[in-house]
Amino acid sequence: MADSTLQVSVAPRASAGARTAGRLEIVGLHVVMFAVAMVFFLPFVWMIFSSFKTYREILSLYPTLWPRNFTLANYQTLITELPFARYFLNSVGVSTTVTLIILFTSSLCGFVFAKFRFAYREVIFTAIISSMMVPFAVVVLPLYLFVAGLGLMNTYLGLIMPSMMSAFGIFLMRSFMEGIPQELVDAGRMDGASDLWIYWKVMLPLSLNALSALAVFVFMGNWNALWWPLMVTSRPEMRTLPLGIASLAWEYASRNDLVIAGASIAVIPVLIIFALMTRTIVRGVALTGMK
Repeated sequence: MADSTLQVSVAPRASAGARTAGRLEIVGLHVVMFAVAMVFFLPFVWMIFSSFKTYREILSLYPTLWPRNFTLANYQTLITELPFARYFLNSVGVSTTVTLIILFTSSLCGFVFAKFRFAYREVIFTAIISSMMVPFAVVVLPLYLFVAGLGLMNTYLGLIMPSMMSAFGIFLMRSFMEGIPQELVDAGRMDGASDLWIYWKVMLPLSLNALSALAVFVFMGNWNALWWPLMVTSRPEMRTLPLGIASLAWEYASRNDLVIAGASIAVIPVLIIFALMTRTIVRGVALTGMK
């Protein structure tokens, strides 16, 4: 009788101890995550605040986080004295166009590889995926010669053409569309629907999560692209935003205030898009079965 009473009294204590340990573990995990987040987030905060500082304050021996003398002169110089608005519009136009094209080509190819059976399907898909392992440095020279041979230097088409297909996009969309029941496609074909109608009316509406995630990845990648625009543009009016910021570093090497303000303009749209689309990215990638 005494043993049973002891067991009953010890069990609640053990349970309470386990709950306390679990709470401490959760608190510790949150503290670590917060510390890691601050390590990545504070440089962005410093950059944005510094874009409102004067040149002397940025180079001061006693650095500050909040500006002592708040000023918009850096942004005014970029907009009024430099073609920075043109750089911004170039990046918006090129990134948006590339994103829309890749959404179309990747979803169409993903539909074909997921729902059609044809000879050498897996071989072709493996070859496409294998291209992801080829560094851009290996193909940049052939691409440059190809674009130059077509006379597309210093044109928007020259900026867009090499990015019209995405092996990662095809892989993502195929993985997602394989999870869509084949019965929906067969039912559409039995009702006399064409494959393009099934693609447009059935597959695309059911793939919005994956398309949204792919759109964010592609837009951010092209928004930050520097190497290819540097290769195919020589006229200042054709520069994209990252190239325009890089040009500030070599044309105005001593104006760190302008470089920081330009970098802030480039980063803020990406941060806003990523913050708004985080759940969509996670949901789209998770539903593809990617680990």
